[in-house]
Amino acid sequence: MSIADSYDAIPYESTPLPETHPGHLACLARLYGIDSVPPTNCNVLELGCACGGNLIPMAARLPDSYFLGIELSPEQAQEGSSRIAELGLANCEIRQADILELQDEGLRFDYIITHGVYSWSPPEVRTRIKELSSQLLSPQGVAYISYNSYPGWRMRGMLRDMLLYQVRDILSPRARLDAAQNYLDFLDAGLGGSEQALLYYLKDEIERIRNAHPSYLYHEYLETYNEPVLLTDFISEANKHGLDYIVDIVLEMQFPGYLGEEAERFLNMIDDPIGRLQQADFLLNRSFHQSLLCHKARQPSRSPDIQQLRNFAWIADLRPPKKLDLRRNKPAPFKHSEGQKYEIAHPLTKAGIALLTDYFPTPVSFAELVSRAAEWVRGNGGDHFAAQENEMLNEMLMLYAKGILHARPIDMVGDTVGLPDWQMDAVARLGILRGDGHIPTIHHAGIHLDQFAARVVRYIDGSTDKEKLLHKLWEDFKPEGDLAGLVDSRLSADELIAHLDHHLERLLAMFRKHGVLG
Repeated sequence: MSIADSYDAIPYESTPLPETHPGHLACLARLYGIDSVPPTNCNVLELGCACGGNLIPMAARLPDSYFLGIELSPEQAQEGSSRIAELGLANCEIRQADILELQDEGLRFDYIITHGVYSWSPPEVRTRIKELSSQLLSPQGVAYISYNSYPGWRMRGMLRDMLLYQVRDILSPRARLDAAQNYLDFLDAGLGGSEQALLYYLKDEIERIRNAHPSYLYHEYLETYNEPVLLTDFISEANKHGLDYIVDIVLEMQFPGYLGEEAERFLNMIDDPIGRLQQADFLLNRSFHQSLLCHKARQPSRSPDIQQLRNFAWIADLRPPKKLDLRRNKPAPFKHSEGQKYEIAHPLTKAGIALLTDYFPTPVSFAELVSRAAEWVRGNGGDHFAAQENEMLNEMLMLYAKGILHARPIDMVGDTVGLPDWQMDAVARLGILRGDGHIPTIHHAGIHLDQFAARVVRYIDGSTDKEKLLHKLWEDFKPEGDLAGLVDSRLSADELIAHLDHHLERLLAMFRKHGVLG
């Protein structure tokens, strides 16, 4: 069976990948000395785009840029093309094609995205990906390639070997997937209460697979090809094709201090920056990379230019503590909407992050942010700290590296065009109508929806309001409705209405917060 056949039989879940957004790639490249093209007017190529779950939302929100997706699976390419046509996107195209047969048509791309393809393809395709990344990349272009890596993937490879053994005589993709899922249940039960460290790893991995989309299990563990590589080998091969390594998407891992003081001392003894990164991979037992490449002639820096942070627009969603101390350089807990807590210390940074949360989801330029934060700090008696912009930049860099702060180039500072009242984002609604289990936010993250949330999205068609919406939901959740099993059957009609109203209010607020509902 060909790779295209398996992806037709079990389509990969096609979701927005925030780390591949041109705005994010542009900032990382500029941080390391590459004068990347403004995302608001660029050309983007995605190799292996599935049905466009990553490409289409970007095209819809960047109308002056051009997006081309290449997909091997005919069914997924057709689905993506159908969505583009229904949305009326003139700046986006998905073509069914084999990467091996893709030709240079003269167009150059400022951003090339290859996610979930490189390690999962035969050697000749991996070579062709690097060739195309070099040939088709514009002079200031940035190429993103994800791949499984050693040493960490040796552990997952063990589970892959076990699963491939179980399905060795099964040809049908669906039957292979069913057999693999059954074996995971069997293996999990068989591990029982064993306290061997290796078996703890297997149980954790089984749980992780169960929480993922079924397509992940099939294409990560049951496909013919899955070839991890060492980071240094990947970079060496890229060099042979005229490409150079810029940085990895997981920025935090570029800093030795991430691993603790002892590891930092060890890594700082290594002069070669690429060799240092490889040793960090060994210490972390790292299994996955998302590397950015550029033309070798661009000569990227091996360390970040912190002053570049002044040229970014910033986004954050971190709730500050009720009493925010802006008179002392003392850590304070900020809480993300998903529950994680982060310590932020410098008064100027604390004020800045609190302001960003008030502005969310609108990006704010550093110049405006530091001006307003300094005014706030001075007003609270922290005059000494109000002028310490470099201290703020240092702390912001660490928060950015951890993925707590998000950045866009300064020319995207107005990147939050509002929607009319009671209008759902067209890409989000079409996806739900086509059977997706997620919607893309205004900043290209994915929100997974339960049945209730998906039904709400279906009903918001531009002609509804809250009262009409609540009535439709009440019909669905009544004892004879098709969603009745999702609520307590003992609720009275009034109690049911109150229950639905409460959850609807929270859901609508979340949609509006993430820019997908007017």
